[in-house]
Amino acid sequence: MGLFWSNTANDCYSSISVNTGLGLSFLRIINEDGSNGWAQVYARIPFDDRELLDKGALFGVIFGTDKEGWAEKDAELMNWVEESFNKIENGGELGDFFQKWRDKYPELAGVWVWILLKNGEREIMMVRSGGTGVALLRNGKEFNFSENMVEGKVAKGKVEDDDRVAVWTDGLSQKLERGRLTELDEAGVSLLNESIKTENLAAAGLVLDFQKLVRKEVEGSFEKMIVVSEKKADEVAKLDLADERYVGPIGLKEKLINWWMKITPLMTRPRENSKRKRLAVLLGVLFLGLLLISLITGSIKIRREAEMKKWKEFSEPIEKSLSEAAGLVSLNPSGARKLIQDSKSVYEINRAEFVKGKFVKDLDGLGKKIEDSWTLVSGEKESQVEEAARIDLVRQGFKGDRMGLTKDNQLVVLDGSMGVVTTVDLSNKDIKVTAGKGEGLGWMDAVGDSNNMMVLTGSGVRNAVNGQDLVKFDAAVVKPIVLGKFGGNLYVLDQGNKEIFRYVVVGNGFGERVRWLKLGQNMSIVPVDMAIDADIWVVAEDGEVERFRRGSKEQYSLSGLTEGMKISRLAVEPEGDKIALLDNFSGAVAVCSKKTGVCSQLLKSEKLKQAKDVEFDAQGNLLVLLPGVVGILK
Repeated sequence: MGLFWSNTANDCYSSISVNTGLGLSFLRIINEDGSNGWAQVYARIPFDDRELLDKGALFGVIFGTDKEGWAEKDAELMNWVEESFNKIENGGELGDFFQKWRDKYPELAGVWVWILLKNGEREIMMVRSGGTGVALLRNGKEFNFSENMVEGKVAKGKVEDDDRVAVWTDGLSQKLERGRLTELDEAGVSLLNESIKTENLAAAGLVLDFQKLVRKEVEGSFEKMIVVSEKKADEVAKLDLADERYVGPIGLKEKLINWWMKITPLMTRPRENSKRKRLAVLLGVLFLGLLLISLITGSIKIRREAEMKKWKEFSEPIEKSLSEAAGLVSLNPSGARKLIQDSKSVYEINRAEFVKGKFVKDLDGLGKKIEDSWTLVSGEKESQVEEAARIDLVRQGFKGDRMGLTKDNQLVVLDGSMGVVTTVDLSNKDIKVTAGKGEGLGWMDAVGDSNNMMVLTGSGVRNAVNGQDLVKFDAAVVKPIVLGKFGGNLYVLDQGNKEIFRYVVVGNGFGERVRWLKLGQNMSIVPVDMAIDADIWVVAEDGEVERFRRGSKEQYSLSGLTEGMKISRLAVEPEGDKIALLDNFSGAVAVCSKKTGVCSQLLKSEKLKQAKDVEFDAQGNLLVLLPGVVGILK
């Protein structure tokens, strides 16, 4: 574990000076979001002394011009840096780290700095890309390496006491012109932060100040570097709080030791009979105990306050998004879904920080709120399939491939592999075989009724009962996949040409092929299914639906359809306002409006993964064709 600091939880005016076990403190210059792009500061510093000695500390400043989704990319990058740092055993492989970072995020520019302790000395490595800057202040002289450092080439050197190193992204070069490094104390950095905020300039920078080090031997071969304070004895050093631990040149331990050393002579002098002096010693010991209790209590309180602040910064934006989504669902379901999806992403990225703390129950509760909100805005629910008819009883092995509704509200079910067509009357569950001699003939779809059943093949349309060819396709028909009937005429969906061909009824047969789409009208999708009411509807595998009326395309598009759906079948309600899209890959049916295109329901069931087709009956019930069964989806 260690301190991983990005500026996500701090505003752009934050210029907190943070001390590390490497004998350095650093100040941050940061405005994350500006008119020119976005920027960020990263600092990865191990808490454990052994890990700090082995790995050192990693710092970085980055800049990107593409602001779309920058917050998500920032969180992703922070997670990537953390994982990359945790995987290494020994620090300093900056060249390898930089190359992997550049391969993963080629659009970003930045400077990365790695600091190690080697043989009692601090070694610094730096690498840069893009319009970034690097400068050193040593013994009052300033050296700017920005022009001489080759992009992607690691520069390495030793750090001397009282060195100051500054790195920055594009946008700060003019503000950090030669001679300005001496001004970069806390006050100077604070002014610089205010300046870039006022100018709406996205920029990031780090100022690293190196104090003097001495080496102190401790148990075993492990060496710990101690910062030597240059302050006078009567000065009280400030305590900085960094991620729930005290850091700084003089800590609480040292203060207690100093105080104890002051009272020790009182307890080691030759005994005196003065009750007053013995009382003073006892009071001193009592005071020390009270001081320890006070410090422990204060530390616990500070830790709890820090935990609470961290939790609020994580949970409150999510709670706000959930509330906004609930109010938006009736007006803009797509926007409501986007809010929930973004909240879900933030939750998954950051939840690991709270799984072992005092907020673990709150974390679970927040996760449930997100799931409940998603159910509300998506219309998603687990559905039941109620059996309406067992069609496999008519013939052994009959399962069904396609299903349609006749004009007298009977169902037509085709099993192409068996070459069998049945009609199903759901009112009395009467099932009849209409045609049954099509095995091996490549029947793909069927329309009609018990007196005039027609089937689609790759070469044309034929009467399924007597085998008479009603339509023979010419070379212009490339890949017919769906057969429809409306007003006595036949409509064939040709996936290969992305066309709809009409065959007008003539006597007992049908006329020549006619392109149904008007001149200049075309499909922009590769259709996988077609449905007909007064209009003709076609759907692509990705869920895009196009609507045509009298051969012309209508203005129509779906909104709120769950991303990633893989559509295989389409159904339209004959008299109502619903269309249904079957995704048998994920086991779901999306129900949308024919008028508005808003998808208000997502019906899910494991049984739908076996579904072959969907259809609406005259009462608006959504029927689903499962192997050997016609069911009602509820």
